[in-house]
Amino acid sequence: MIGGYLLLTLLCFFILLLPFSRQQDVSLIDHIFFSVSIVSTTGLAPGNFNETYSFIGKLISLFFIQLGGVGYMALCSFILLRKHSYLPLISKKLLNLEFSLPQKYPQVAFIYSVFVFTLLIEIIGAVFLYVGFKDAGVANPLWNAVFHSVSAFCTAGFSLFNNSLVDFNTNSLITNTIVVLSLFGSIGFIVLSDFWLKLWRKRSKVTLTSKIILVATITFIIFPTLMMFVSDVNFFAQGSDGIELSFFQVVSAHTTVGFNTYDLSSLKSTSVFILIIVMVIGASPAGTGGGIKTTSVTALYAVLVAILKRQKRIRFLSKQIPDTKIYLAVASSIFYTVILIVGVWIVLIFDGANFSLAQIVFECSSALSTVGLSTGITPELTPVSKIVISFLMFIGRLGVLTFGLALVSKVPVLNNKIETEDIAV
Repeated sequence: MIGGYLLLTLLCFFILLLPFSRQQDVSLIDHIFFSVSIVSTTGLAPGNFNETYSFIGKLISLFFIQLGGVGYMALCSFILLRKHSYLPLISKKLLNLEFSLPQKYPQVAFIYSVFVFTLLIEIIGAVFLYVGFKDAGVANPLWNAVFHSVSAFCTAGFSLFNNSLVDFNTNSLITNTIVVLSLFGSIGFIVLSDFWLKLWRKRSKVTLTSKIILVATITFIIFPTLMMFVSDVNFFAQGSDGIELSFFQVVSAHTTVGFNTYDLSSLKSTSVFILIIVMVIGASPAGTGGGIKTTSVTALYAVLVAILKRQKRIRFLSKQIPDTKIYLAVASSIFYTVILIVGVWIVLIFDGANFSLAQIVFECSSALSTVGLSTGITPELTPVSKIVISFLMFIGRLGVLTFGLALVSKVPVLNNKIETEDIAV
């Protein structure tokens, strides 16, 4: 997994270094930063993406955004299925690892659904965006529509406009299309596949995973939107327009798409705090977004409820959650927190005198969750901080748990019994 994403990043880096890919020179560190951000579908940029690369460079970037969005193992598995009618065991294991699929989930059908839904949703999104951009008088509306449709569904957040989508904050057709595309990308292919099979009556009911994802997605959008609206005077003073702006920023943070319709450098500290929490929670498994994931946070919530109610079984929506999934949720959350703390600490060492703690935590959270939102400090970071942010983006796309598993070497299982002793908690 690490080798695969590293190869994609290196390919993107070397191609974007070629003269025909660039229209202005940037440092080697910035090229590395751009390449990692593109493949990880993050969207953080150390400079102006639109002015840095030529049309060919942007087209190449879009290709790697698409590859990063559908997933390295999904692409490899699809290629294998085109040549053979089955998946090797190692491919099945890696597929489960990358997409966190439930046990006994039909993998072959899942692979085909990834590419079918990706193509279908991005085409429909491009049609709506084309109409919106054309009506708005944007030059090259077809190219802009295709680019932003792919970028939104893959939750990449790269834009061909210098200030993201701020100029279109009152254009409901464009902003709502981006919201829908990013939501489809973030809820994951499991949900899309479940409801498609349910619609065609090939499955009697949707999985518990899909139910959890939908409940969590609605919860982590509605409540943060209301909190952001009432706690930030800039939004509250605008009434219904402020609700729309709050909604878009929260959806952008939750789905990890990274577009913005508001100048984030003008956000109040309460809004910054809310967006950090939403970014850390992130999107859902088997999708194009990052973060701890909604299912992991839901599992932790179920553990808390079970402990407070003194229940012996962990349940959610009247279903028992397997212990193995609880352990994975706890491990993923802890490891994510550790990586984030270390990343913030290192950036503070080199840039703590230049930026506030909130700005640095926001930047690191955005990188590790592959969100791409920034308060505007990315271009001003020191080279070391940019490398750290790049590393966080790479880990975020790979998955913190996958990265952790790769770090830990195999140790022999001890057969002798280990003494059990209670501790104070």
